[in-house]
Order: sequence, then structure tokens, then C-alpha cells
Amino acid sequence: MGVEYSLQCRNVCKSFGANRVLQDVNLDVIRGEVHALLGQNGAGKSTLVKILTGVYSRDVGEIIVDGENVRLENPSDAERLGIAIIHQDQQMVPQFDVTRNAFLGVELKTPLGKLDFKTMAVRVTEKLKLINVSFTADTQVSSLTVGQREQVAIAAALLQNPKILILDEPTASLSIPEVEHLFEIIAMLKKQGVTIIYISHHLDEVFRICDSITILRDSKVQGSFPIKEITHENVVTLMIGRKLEEFFPKTPVEKGKVLLDVKNLKNGPLVQGLNFKLYAGEILGFAGLVGAGRTESLLSIYSAGRKVEGDISVEGKTFIPKSPLHARKQGFAFIPEDRRNEGIVSDLSISQNLSLAFTGSLAKWGIIRRPLETKLSNTVINNLAINCTGPQQRVGDLSGGNQQKVVIGRWLEGNARIFVFDQPTTGVDVGAKTEIYRQMVKLAQNGCGVIFISSENEELLGMCDRILVMAKGRIVKELDRSEATEEKLLFWASGGEQGK
Repeated sequence: MGVEYSLQCRNVCKSFGANRVLQDVNLDVIRGEVHALLGQNGAGKSTLVKILTGVYSRDVGEIIVDGENVRLENPSDAERLGIAIIHQDQQMVPQFDVTRNAFLGVELKTPLGKLDFKTMAVRVTEKLKLINVSFTADTQVSSLTVGQREQVAIAAALLQNPKILILDEPTASLSIPEVEHLFEIIAMLKKQGVTIIYISHHLDEVFRICDSITILRDSKVQGSFPIKEITHENVVTLMIGRKLEEFFPKTPVEKGKVLLDVKNLKNGPLVQGLNFKLYAGEILGFAGLVGAGRTESLLSIYSAGRKVEGDISVEGKTFIPKSPLHARKQGFAFIPEDRRNEGIVSDLSISQNLSLAFTGSLAKWGIIRRPLETKLSNTVINNLAINCTGPQQRVGDLSGGNQQKVVIGRWLEGNARIFVFDQPTTGVDVGAKTEIYRQMVKLAQNGCGVIFISSENEELLGMCDRILVMAKGRIVKELDRSEATEEKLLFWASGGEQGK
């Protein structure tokens, strides 16, 4: 019996004006497999997915579903063919319950034309039981975690009885237990014959749950492989078009003076008496599970929260947090976790976003000197290899990785000495990750101190001189680079100190 394909693409092309975003794309997805679609931001993944879900129409080429050549002119065509997608950013109405969100836009009605909430709730409950969630159909979505909202999206997709389910960066904002639950759901769907197309920048996940891989680069397919026939290193090389000699470009830097000294820092339930120091030339990691208090602790120092208790000194001088502006003037730079809502102004240009942190130095008589702003922007764009059409391009039109480079680049031309990177590589491709790591190293080499918050233990181990592990608002363990291991980080982050 031959191989049965759920989805095939033959020589699919797509252009926007003179910009060719997909060139002769060929793809074969076996029925019932988990097939990874990989590539850097801008490689063409999103465009291909939008074609498969009917958002875009292809210019030329063929799409074959279950052996039949099909036309996908709109999302309804994709839904009719059994193709569903769960997006990275869940668009839900917080004030609605799970049932209303799951049926949003496709509500069921009674013969009299009224909304049939009873039938909808029954069907949603069936799907929620199928994926084994801890909430009910009448739970208000505003009370759910990010991971639970994703489970709502999965239930909504299953209401369509999909043959092909596309997951776009599904673990980007999930905790470790939520990721494990998602993988259980994927395994269950696979057993039921559902074909999964899995898009992720986390290669460890791909090698764990996927059966096959297709790699895109510069709008072209670089190859498709069974997972057992390709290595992590080969995947990276195909994604970026060159050998990645050193994924984590960490270099030794001599430790300098104490830049930041924090004693008995308290601020609500997630900041319970922290003590730590940050040295010049150091990359200091903060590890821990979701809810451990890492972000809250650093935001307390950055003055983005309630009044704090404790003693803080910056380069030997007492520092009392007053406001983010005050912190910036004292040499702090904060790269936030949520770059879309807290890091960029999507409707402004790259140039305008880059100058937000120090408009005063660019202004004369209260007016921004645009030529100076543009010159500064071009320098940052070149130094960070931001892939764009120029400094006047709208930031919202950039890929996630390039948006993150803009957020980081904003601080590089100022006088900041203490840099906080909060989950800076979330949703960022392999090549952009390495560029972000290089900037951290460069800052340390220039005598700055870098605090690196991450839920990816691999990158903390690869980049940090010391790692502080947090749990329930406290630092429970400090590990030097030479002694830190992933096992130790997980042990302490999950409450290991209670078993000692």
C-alpha cells in the first residue's frame, strides 16, 4: 500500500508586486503525521499558511487535498475542506464565555432564528472533555490563562472536525505543564488521523513530536526530511543558509565593579525578599517557571509597579524607584517580554520607534531633527541587520524577529549601563536569536551589565555567567556557569529546595 498524502503543494508561487515571497514551493504531508514547517522570519511560512487557509490566493501552482486538486479562494473554502488553523495570538472576547468564543462568527441558531446556546454548550463540552481541560464551557475567558485560551482555540478548531490542523507557534507563551498537555493533545489527534502542520522556532519541540520537516529559506523550499534522517545542526544550516559555527556566541569577559546591588527587595506576593548583585561585564540569568516572579522583580526595580520595599543601589549610589523615566535616566534599559503591546508602536516607522527612548537628545527647540534621527536609525539598522525597506518602514509590517531588533536597538545608542532582557527570543527565528545573543555579549564587553530572563534553560546555560533560579517570588538557588545544568535548573525551579 502506497503513502497517502493529506496535503500536497506543487510549484506554488506568490508575489506582492515585485517582491516574490514564495517561489515554486513543493510540499508533501502524509496523512496522520505531525509535519514541521520551519524557516526564519520572512522565509515564506506565513504566506504559505495563508494560502492554505484561503486568506491569500496563489499566483500559480496546485494545491491537492486528499488527492484532489482544489481551489482556496477564501477561508470558507479551507474550512469546507477540513483545514483549520490555531494562531499564535488568540483573538478572543474576554467578556464572553468559552462557548461563545468557540462559536464566534459561526453561531448555531434555533428554527426560530435565536442563538442555540444549549446545543453550542453541549458540543463545546464534548470537545473540552476530549482534550481534558480543567475549565468548563461556561467559564468566562478573561479568567483563563494564556495556555487555557489556547485550549479554547483547539476546541473551537475541533468543532470543525478538521482533517488538517495548523498550529502556529503554539507554545510561545505556555508554561512547561501547559506545553506537556498540548503535546498530549497532539498525540491524541494524531491517533485519530488528524494531520498536524506544526510551525515553531523551538527545534527541541520539533525533534520531539514531529515526524517530518520541511524547511523554507528566502521564499524557497530547501528540503523535506523524515525527522530521523536529519540533525539539529543540519536544520539550522538549511534555515540560515550557512553553518552556524556558534549558536551561543558567549565569550569570557572580566567581571568589573558592582553596577546593581539589590537587598531584601519586596513587592507583592511574587517579590519576596530578593538579594542579588549585577556586575559590569556580566550576563546574569534569571530562571524559573511561569509565575515565579522574575519579570515582576525586575519591573519593581524599573519602577513599573507598586511601591517597593528594600534597598537598591546603582554603581554605589542609593536608587529609589520613582518611574520608568527616572530609571532610564539612572542608566536602566528594559526590553519587555510583550514586544507587540509594550515594546513597539506598530503604526510608527522604524526611525520613530528607535528614537522613542531619547527624543530629547534629538530635538532642538522641542522639534525632532529628522535628518539626525534618520542617520541614527540607519546605524542601528546596519548594526543589527534589521531586514526592512528603510528607516521609514512601518514597524508593524516587520517580522517578529526584526521588531525585536528594533526594541533592542532603541537602547544601544543611549547611556544605559544596566540592560534587562525579558524573554527577548520568544517567537524569534534561529538567526535573529543569535544576533540578539551577540548584542548581549557586545554590551558585556563594553562594561554594561545584562540581566537575561528566559524560560528556555538551554539559552541561559549557553549565555550566562551566573544563573539565579526563582520560585514563588524568591531566589532559591544561585548557580555559576561552570556548575549549572538543565537538570539543576529544573530541580530548583520546580521546588527542589523543599526536598533537600
